[in-house]
Amino acid sequence: MENKKILIVTRNFPPLIGGMEKLNFNIFQSIKKNFNIIFAGPVGSSSFHGLEKYVEFSVRPLWKYIIHSLLKTLLIAIKEKPDIVFCGSGTSILAGYFSARVAKASLVCYLHGLDIVADSKIYRWFFLPLIKKSDLIFVNSNHTYKLAITAGIDSSCIRILYPGTELPDISNKVIASQRFRLRYDIGESPFILIAGRITARKGITEFITNVMPGIVETHPELQLIIIGDEARDAVKQSLGVKDNIVAAINKLDLSNNVKLLGLVDNAILSGAFFAAEMLIFPVLNVVNDVEGFGMVAIEAAAHGLPTVAFNVGGISDAISNNYSGWLVESGNYYQMSHIILEAYSPSYSGPVTLKSCVEFSKQFSWDFFGTKLNDYIKNLQEK
Repeated sequence: MENKKILIVTRNFPPLIGGMEKLNFNIFQSIKKNFNIIFAGPVGSSSFHGLEKYVEFSVRPLWKYIIHSLLKTLLIAIKEKPDIVFCGSGTSILAGYFSARVAKASLVCYLHGLDIVADSKIYRWFFLPLIKKSDLIFVNSNHTYKLAITAGIDSSCIRILYPGTELPDISNKVIASQRFRLRYDIGESPFILIAGRITARKGITEFITNVMPGIVETHPELQLIIIGDEARDAVKQSLGVKDNIVAAINKLDLSNNVKLLGLVDNAILSGAFFAAEMLIFPVLNVVNDVEGFGMVAIEAAAHGLPTVAFNVGGISDAISNNYSGWLVESGNYYQMSHIILEAYSPSYSGPVTLKSCVEFSKQFSWDFFGTKLNDYIKNLQEK
């Protein structure tokens, strides 16, 4: 029997960089094993999916993305007649919904927290109602599930499917750490790490202002390494955050202790995870802008690296408190500082270890993610 056709439509896919892009790439990798894939994605995505049947569209400006993604996805849906249309996020639902209608296909959508709480009247008026018409909706955390229910989405259509992670070879820890340190001339200096897109929600400026002076006063040798850059291709942009970070560093005279490395590839990021003392995730509790899950904390745990994070949004699904890291009351910088200093201490003997972090991460492997994803889609087709 010939495999069913799935049309994947997504704004978030390589060559764009970020957690959602990594997630959608792995969604593609997972379902292509069991289905014939047609693809509608950003310009340059064909170099990463390697399919023969695809269309591409610009992601900027937003109006151009909406029009071009809709028209181009509709045309390939009419031509190829997929059995299922899979939207990689809520921003793809306009193209996905109408393509599913013309092809008489089932509609599937993967939702992130911001897909539900986006502060846009146009989005709420036109996109959310179409999302509610999906036959199957994946959400990335329990928090996003609750947001979806509050928004009026039928709970019978929703499945929680946590994003996954690669499980690296821990035996490479020493070599990968040394390569990272050598590349960025860090030497043997210990450092804590912040990694991911630089947005206002991530709370990096506030962490530097409220926590780093006390950390440096107690441990002048301890550095903060920041990996990532502003999300220039994101729908919700917050440009200027990097300038605020640099201003805070200069104002507090922390240039010797805080370094911004910009964007790096996966191999370099892996080396940073192996070399760091802990990951810091000081996310803010912002209205209409939510951290739906926290993939970076899972990636860190897979490397044996614990995370100290504010307990907001869906982060509690990505961190097991006192097992893969520590969850801190939102905005409690004193408690965050205390935990960092305690965990950094040579005398620390608590329950969070390299082994406990790795064990926690195993339930988020991409293989496990792919198995559940394919099972849910197959069950949809059998109905």
